[in-house]
Amino acid sequence: MNRPEFEEDFEYPYDDYPDDVGETGVGLPPGQLALIIGVNAVISLIISIAVVLIAGRPAGPVEVAGLPTATPAEAVPPTAAGQPTGETAPPVTPVQTVTYIVEPGDTLSLIAEKFSVSLSDLMLANGLTNQDFIQIGQELIIPVGGLPKATPTFTPAPVPTETPLPFEPPTPLPEGAQPPPEPAVTVGPSPTPSPTPIPTSTPPPLDAINVVISEVISPGDLPRETLVIFNQGAGTSLKNWKLEGSPLGVFVFPDIFLFSGGSIRIHTAAGENTPSDLYLNQGEAAWPPGTKIILSDANSIEIATYVVP
Repeated sequence: MNRPEFEEDFEYPYDDYPDDVGETGVGLPPGQLALIIGVNAVISLIISIAVVLIAGRPAGPVEVAGLPTATPAEAVPPTAAGQPTGETAPPVTPVQTVTYIVEPGDTLSLIAEKFSVSLSDLMLANGLTNQDFIQIGQELIIPVGGLPKATPTFTPAPVPTETPLPFEPPTPLPEGAQPPPEPAVTVGPSPTPSPTPIPTSTPPPLDAINVVISEVISPGDLPRETLVIFNQGAGTSLKNWKLEGSPLGVFVFPDIFLFSGGSIRIHTAAGENTPSDLYLNQGEAAWPPGTKIILSDANSIEIATYVVP
């Protein structure tokens, strides 16, 4: 078979040379080289995506084959500080009060019955200690509906702690030493202690005057300074009685009667006098700390003394 292309010296014309015939610079055909590059690109993309997913995955519970996966506990909504869930504080009902002026023939029992309150609540609301003594014209506070009942609170008792013994252990004797002999026991009758006499107090007669200065509230503070006088004996009139010792002068009582078991408050500041409260209408404190107050009767006989702490 005589074909020109198989002859040794045959050459293709330049324009007839095939376009898809040839080799790349690495010795591979272009199609095979493009396939290898594409496969490598796909593999690199897969590796990059896997690295990004592993690095960005949040930490979570480890799953073990055959065991349930632990889940985080549900969040409990916060409650108000100090208030247990589902419990509300009991409502506080305010006390309603009215004012009543004592009239002739009134007693605390009749007044309590008139306003349907207990006698103890009426006395507590007015600071009274003797239910048999009130004065005509005295102003009383009537707690309508009664005073609120106090709610008891529980305070846990402290847990006792162990207290170390207040002595040191004995020092051991040196080796070979003999313990000292114990003293002989003397047997005899035990001394009988003499009984201690119990002091007794003799109460004053019921008709004796026993008025004392019980306290001075807020001494040196003009708006609140108050001297309290208490009658522990028979009822007596304080007309022309005197309070001495104040740097402001001597104060003389008006015509006022102090019942047995009753008290009267003397305010240094200005105000309107009542059967239980007197006002000295002073511009400065009358009983500074350290003042010795002397209470004397109309005959200048000393009845009581008190030193302001």
